[in-house]
Amino acid sequence: MASQFNLIVVLSLCLSLCLFPTPTASLQQNYYANICPNVENIVRDAVKKKFNQTFVTVPATIRLFFHDCFVQGCDASVIIASTASNTAEKDNPDNLSLAGDGFDTVIKAKAAVDAVANCTNKVSCSDILAMATRDVIALSGGPSYAVELGRLDGLVSTAASVNGKLPQPTFNLNQLNALFAANGLSQADMIALSAAHTVGFSHCSKFANRIYNFSTQNPVDPTLNKTYATQLQGMCPQNVDPRIAINMDPNTPQIFDNMYFKNLKQHMGLFTSDEVLFTDPRSKPTVDAWASSSTNFQKAFVTAITKLGRVGVKTGSNGNIRRLSLYPYMASAQLKQNYYANTCPNVENIVKNVVQKKFQQTFVTVPATLRLFFHDCFVQGCDASVIIQSTGSNKAEKDHPDNLSLAGDGFDTVIKAKAAVDAVPSCKNKVSCADILAMATRDVVALAGGPSYAVELGRLDGLVSKATDVEGKLPQPTFNLNQLNSMFAAHGLSQTDMIALSGAHTLGFSHCNRFANRIYNFSPQTSVDPTLNKDYSSQLQAMCPKNVDPLIAINMDPTTPRTFDNVYYKNLQQGKGLFTSDQILFTDTRSRPTVDTWARNSASFQNAFITAMTKLGRVGVKTGKNGNIRRDCAAFN
Repeated sequence: MASQFNLIVVLSLCLSLCLFPTPTASLQQNYYANICPNVENIVRDAVKKKFNQTFVTVPATIRLFFHDCFVQGCDASVIIASTASNTAEKDNPDNLSLAGDGFDTVIKAKAAVDAVANCTNKVSCSDILAMATRDVIALSGGPSYAVELGRLDGLVSTAASVNGKLPQPTFNLNQLNALFAANGLSQADMIALSAAHTVGFSHCSKFANRIYNFSTQNPVDPTLNKTYATQLQGMCPQNVDPRIAINMDPNTPQIFDNMYFKNLKQHMGLFTSDEVLFTDPRSKPTVDAWASSSTNFQKAFVTAITKLGRVGVKTGSNGNIRRLSLYPYMASAQLKQNYYANTCPNVENIVKNVVQKKFQQTFVTVPATLRLFFHDCFVQGCDASVIIQSTGSNKAEKDHPDNLSLAGDGFDTVIKAKAAVDAVPSCKNKVSCADILAMATRDVVALAGGPSYAVELGRLDGLVSKATDVEGKLPQPTFNLNQLNSMFAAHGLSQTDMIALSGAHTLGFSHCNRFANRIYNFSPQTSVDPTLNKDYSSQLQAMCPKNVDPLIAINMDPTTPRTFDNVYYKNLQQGKGLFTSDQILFTDTRSRPTVDTWARNSASFQNAFITAMTKLGRVGVKTGKNGNIRRDCAAFN
């Protein structure tokens, strides 16, 4: 649940009694009937569009609503950005894990509403969040319901107000009930709302105690299903990046259903605060009832979330309708196509010309630039922090061992493109290195025969680059499907996105030491990985004999190494994936259908790749005070 319930876990939050829900709040259905009569359809359309971009929209929006309502009431105060003089709710440690897609959903829906003349500045952000929450639940298979409206947006947002308001994953039933009761919610409401854990994910750090150090007598929580505990240990090994994420519901993680309760009966509740709902005899009958009746659960959920939406509602002089132009969160410029239309209108052609010239000098430009973009976005977001040079006082990202193999041609491509852009007087110091890297990546893909696509722009360059930030953030060649999915999910990327982005391995090369274990010492029983094509393994042994320089490199794609195509997937079908993390996409039955589809349909793969690259480009974007436009891509201003 909430904050630590790192996902949608925001159900058990306590509010101060002064915000205790009362019938005085003037909420009503169809509140905007005479003001903005089509508002619910406008919001629904915006939410659906966002949902089609990424499923993370669902848990991110639900969790945002819960975190908002349980701290100062349902007033959109959680969306406010901090300023130099105030640390807002969203920057409290318990809110730092709120996924950006939730904020983005509200802001895009608000923009769509305000674009209608008679609706401009008439609909509150808190009402939009309430409607959007209903819509994501319905889109993921849950119930649709009438939303009471009429909230105003709050006037205060302080990080300090969050302390002690969000439940912990270790809470017992008494603690959960106390938090919910403080908000006018019953035990039945709490159990119903807890089922929002049926969608979304949680970070390993939130439940590691249950699988490694539960107690002196039992390192593993004895109430945890043994098979499930083993699976969790496999996905979250000790000392792994604690922010690696896994699905909260191991069975139907993208469907809003009553599987949560069925999981509890199998002792597959991820948090102690989940499983206690079944192990405590006071709540067990409700779990049993809703595990056997989806209809009864959905009715209870609608009742509970309606009551949640009444918590601490602001009316009269206690609130207002926040304008989008003044929305502090919006100070973080949103990515959009043609972002530089008025500041550097020819920027994309300038970058493209430089990239083409570099491409003609060496094909390595293609894989080097692609890999640079991936390594940048997966560590601190797409902010060009990977390009920063180390100094005497700081070891930067690029000097972490996982980045030492990044080819210099990728860095050179960005630096030359930046110089060309800045050579145009009207463009000088107007275009970020992060945006140039995003454009250059699109251009090298197209030059190698892949799809061209519109690039969203508006990123700022990051202000921090530390080698220690790289640790555990990049996928390893030995990863299995669970590990891959977890790492990508932490960035809002689905399994489909991961498989599509892996298709970039159709280009470039790898050093022998990255896959030597597969051809010489795979296991005590077999020296060669049995999933590896025998002829291909012999070829690899010839190209990478034992004791050869481990930095000798070979093509990732043995068939069409200089063409961006779908041959990568055809290779996987033949057992010719170079890394374990490549071949697993075919050997694991959960991902094989996607591999098979894209092996026979290049157009389908390319469309999926564009979607995935666009989503990747949105990861951890720096805006507002969190970034700037670097004058020199390799050095901070």
